Amino acid sequence: MPKKSKSTNNDLAATWTKEAQALTYEEAFQALDLLLVKLQDDSLPLSDLQSSHQRAEIYLQRCQALLSDVEQSVLELNPDTLETQPLEQQQDA
Repeated sequence: MPKKSKSTNNDLAATWTKEAQALTYEEAFQALDLLLVKLQDDSLPLSDLQSSHQRAEIYLQRCQALLSDVEQSVLELNPDTLETQPLEQQQDA
């Protein structure tokens, strides 16, 4: 069985990353969940295991990035006025 070249794997990863960037948190989380179910299936061919794992990591990174963005905006919320402010001003208060 021919082995996939590194450039093919890199091209796939770049495509998956680009697709993941367009997803909302909920969409990326659902895609990740579906891939995790697939990865837990004992009948998954070994040839698909690596690519499925790599794609799951991309969806996980997307979810983490979106959560980090939300966390940062919440941290910047002024509790007194419920308006956003630069994080530095909040820490000085």
